Amino acid sequence: MMDALIKPLIRESKDNPVYMALVITGALSLLFLLLPTLDLWVSNLFFSETDGFWAKQSWFFQRLRRMGILWPRLIILGLLLFLVARLFAPQLRKLISIAHALILILTVLLGTGLLVNLVLKDHWGRARPIQTDVFGGQWPFSEVWLIAGNCEKNCSFVSGEGSMSFWLFGLLFLVPLAWRKVSFWIILIFASLFSLNRIAFGGHYLSDILLSWSLTALVMALLYHLFSDKSPLGWTPERLETAWDRAGAWLCSKWVPPS
Repeated sequence: MMDALIKPLIRESKDNPVYMALVITGALSLLFLLLPTLDLWVSNLFFSETDGFWAKQSWFFQRLRRMGILWPRLIILGLLLFLVARLFAPQLRKLISIAHALILILTVLLGTGLLVNLVLKDHWGRARPIQTDVFGGQWPFSEVWLIAGNCEKNCSFVSGEGSMSFWLFGLLFLVPLAWRKVSFWIILIFASLFSLNRIAFGGHYLSDILLSWSLTALVMALLYHLFSDKSPLGWTPERLETAWDRAGAWLCSKWVPPS
């Protein structure tokens, strides 16, 4: 009976990343709704009655967080500079495709920026672990997807830094196929460390991290579909390259005087 239910899900997920992200998000949500104490158990591993969330005082964990914030920002800046340079240097199309650069930048804007930070973190009101009475704070613990109304802004559900950590997997679009396997494991290690760091600091629960990953994956998968060869809007990679070339040529005609 279970095989009859699970096998079609697995088969469909392999062919449809959007469907896979939806299934994973649903499964994670169900897991933490059925086992809410799992969040408390994991956070308690990093909590001491005498020192609180002791990792916040650790030089290593502090530096790790700074890396997790700085690295994605530098990469985003590099992508933006590439898109500008690509307008005036068509030969750069051999380095990175416009489609992949746009997928990464729009995932940050629509996924991490809009969905995670503006919609969920600012309106769901889930108190961070360090703010809950379980760990010495003032607010009660609330479950995933429950609009609690405790924290007013920049709350726990879901994790913005967790979302940016998962976003690093999008860099696999830019890596040659022969390097993707080793690149995947390197990114997995760093993304996991950056995300685990937020739990160790008492800033987020495990569910905040994992759901930020799956929701970011959902946004990335949707954008990948929109900018693929099967784009329902006609935004295929080749059309985007052509549009960028035309935009660059128009800008050059306006800014560069004829010889």
